[in-house]
Order: sequence, then structure tokens, then C-alpha cells
Amino acid sequence: MRKNIEYPERPIAGVGVVVFRNEEVLLVKRKKAPYKGQWSIPGGKQRLGETVTQAARRELMEETGVEVNELTLIDVIDIIVPDEEGKILYHYIVADYR
Repeated sequence: MRKNIEYPERPIAGVGVVVFRNEEVLLVKRKKAPYKGQWSIPGGKQRLGETVTQAARRELMEETGVEVNELTLIDVIDIIVPDEEGKILYHYIVADYR
């Protein structure tokens, strides 16, 4: 087991938003693990007391400055990332919108 790692006790709820303009998709470069430095759709963690739709709107605005009125749920997925010993390092439940 790696030192100084906080392993989660339960999954973390998150959101992602796919923004299309013509044939292009809006991407942001991830600033935090997991996948730091990689390109991704805008998104992040849901806050306590916030609906998933509210979280999607907030994250999109925070990361891109883009405001949206209407969002459509695309899918809900689990992202489970184990460490080299098989212990769960990250477990996100992500609701993707467009």
C-alpha cells in the first residue's frame, strides 16, 4: 500500500457535460488526479445539497464560462480505479449531460 494515500470509504458523485458546437466538442485539460493533464469534458464533484443537474451547470460555468439553460442526461457510469495492489483508489459515479 502506498503511503499518504486517502482511500475512499464510498463512491463520490460527479458530473460531466458534453458541449457540442457544430461538429466540435468542448474539452478542458484536467488539473487534478485522476488523469491529470489529460483532455476531458468539463465536470467535477457534486456538492452536498446540490442536484446533479445543478452540479453540471455549475461545473461547466466554473471550468469554461459557458452557461446553459437546458441539459439532457446522456448516461450514468462508474469509474473505478484500483492501485497497484488492487485497493480502490478512486470510485466515481458520473452523470454525463449534454
